[in-house]
Amino acid sequence: MILSIQDFTGKYQVSTGMYDQAKLQDYINRYEPRYLKELFGITFYNEFKSDLLNNVPQSPNFLVLFNPLSEDMGYNFYYFNGIYEGVNQLDSEGIKEMLKGFIYFEYVKDLSNQITPIGLVKPDNENSTVANTLFSMMYTRYNEAIRSYNSIRDFIRYTTAPPLGQAVTLNLTSGGTGYVNQTNVSLTGGTGTGLKVDIIEDGSGVVDEVTITQTGTGYTIGDTFTLPGGNNDATIELTYVGIGDYRKFRGVPKLTAYWL
Repeated sequence: MILSIQDFTGKYQVSTGMYDQAKLQDYINRYEPRYLKELFGITFYNEFKSDLLNNVPQSPNFLVLFNPLSEDMGYNFYYFNGIYEGVNQLDSEGIKEMLKGFIYFEYVKDLSNQITPIGLVKPDNENSTVANTLFSMMYTRYNEAIRSYNSIRDFIRYTTAPPLGQAVTLNLTSGGTGYVNQTNVSLTGGTGTGLKVDIIEDGSGVVDEVTITQTGTGYTIGDTFTLPGGNNDATIELTYVGIGDYRKFRGVPKLTAYWL
């Protein structure tokens, strides 16, 4: 869905030999959905999953959670005689890095024991000493993932639900005639407001490319627009609009770090 075996490099380096790949892939398939469901709750997770294209969400509301984020978020704590004002620091390395940390932890902790025909055994090596799990760095990776997990959770919980229906992808249905290159062209019509595009013509006045520069809000798939300029005969259709309703988030609990 998001991770692949090739993502486990650098600080998340694990053995990916021919005998390890199937096992690591099984851990990805097993734990990636589990941690995302725990982060989002089932309803919001299903919406997130439906928004993925080539392992990356399309909608702005999900992209802000998927990418790294750092925010100082103020809060008020009410007590008997007044209000205490504070700042909650949110610092997420992004969902992909978060998942790497969790799956690294689940995979490495199970390497300390292996199932064989004679039962559960502890691996040994003639040329090196198998490290105690306290020195495996798996807890560090897990705790770093929790930092991102809790920051994403709090960002959703404490921010105002962003608008939906941003224009995400479109299709040029007619190139029209008589156009010249234009930037930040405002489009009217459809079910929303605020959509702006750049228009590039092919040298003969026919629109060749339209790029979204401002997504707007409140649009629905299938909204159509006539591009201003030229002979006003070029048209586009919205093929995907932003989803990710934060109100579907159910306030899942925070995860707790390991203290060694």
